[in-house]
Amino acid sequence: MHILSTDRLHLRWFREDDAPTVLPMINERAWIENIRDPDVHTESEARRWIQERLVSACWRQGFGFWAIERRSDGALMGLCGLTHREGLPLPDLGYGLAQRYTGQGYAREAAEACLAYAQEVLGLDELLATTAPHNEASGRVLTAIGFAKEGLQQTAAHPAPSMVYRWRGPARSPQDDAAQIDEVVGRFFAAFDLRGGRSHTLAALPAWMLPDVQIRHLQGSSLSSLSLPEYLLPWAELLSQDRVQDFHLWETAHRTEIQGGLATRWLRCERRGRLDGAPWQGQSRKSLQLVKLATGWKIASLLWEEH
Repeated sequence: MHILSTDRLHLRWFREDDAPTVLPMINERAWIENIRDPDVHTESEARRWIQERLVSACWRQGFGFWAIERRSDGALMGLCGLTHREGLPLPDLGYGLAQRYTGQGYAREAAEACLAYAQEVLGLDELLATTAPHNEASGRVLTAIGFAKEGLQQTAAHPAPSMVYRWRGPARSPQDDAAQIDEVVGRFFAAFDLRGGRSHTLAALPAWMLPDVQIRHLQGSSLSSLSLPEYLLPWAELLSQDRVQDFHLWETAHRTEIQGGLATRWLRCERRGRLDGAPWQGQSRKSLQLVKLATGWKIASLLWEEH
């Protein structure tokens, strides 16, 4: 799934067929010394490592480590992105490149784009980053894009002390529950927005949903159930094609009921755009059920009906 593009790079989810390139990259001496030894030695192990460590995190968190592709030739050069490691209080930004691609500004370009994505798409206002104590080159990248060094620390996420960096965005005013729910619903609709040359941000939706979110579609008297991948992947494939232009969804009316840590939002919405050059529009009713967790409000179920 596509994440973002810069002048020279595309960032996307990893695929199992990246294994032949990933295997030698993560076994380079510099990778093992500066990042970690993943103990991956065959292509089958690399495919499993991609699925279990990289792709599954994207579905679970709504973000993860993404493949860095060079736009000029499609070369897979490394990874960059965000994760929330057990043992760290905040998500952290990380990156790694195959040795032959270092020293050309790719790490900074990718890291800066991921930081903007974290702020603009995911709504994060604070991030950490950690490096090996001797990895001064990565530290320079982090400070160049706005992280501040906090010094050598022993964290629960790493067996040895790490150099810790922190980024803080502009302070946000506290929001009540209604405003937080408005933001979650707004980010749901924004993920489909292609206007003004935008790319969809559907890969971020798991950040606003429970991993086992219930998704149901009512068509006449027939009710179908979808998993999150069954719902998102067809949309992502369609909205990544040139067939669709200027597409967006928006609420036309809504009502929200909040009772403690549970909420329901009933809404009407419209979609509009062009598909294969012809107008593509429609209306639907949706019902969202949300729950309030320590990390904020999450969508627990989605029910919609076209009309």
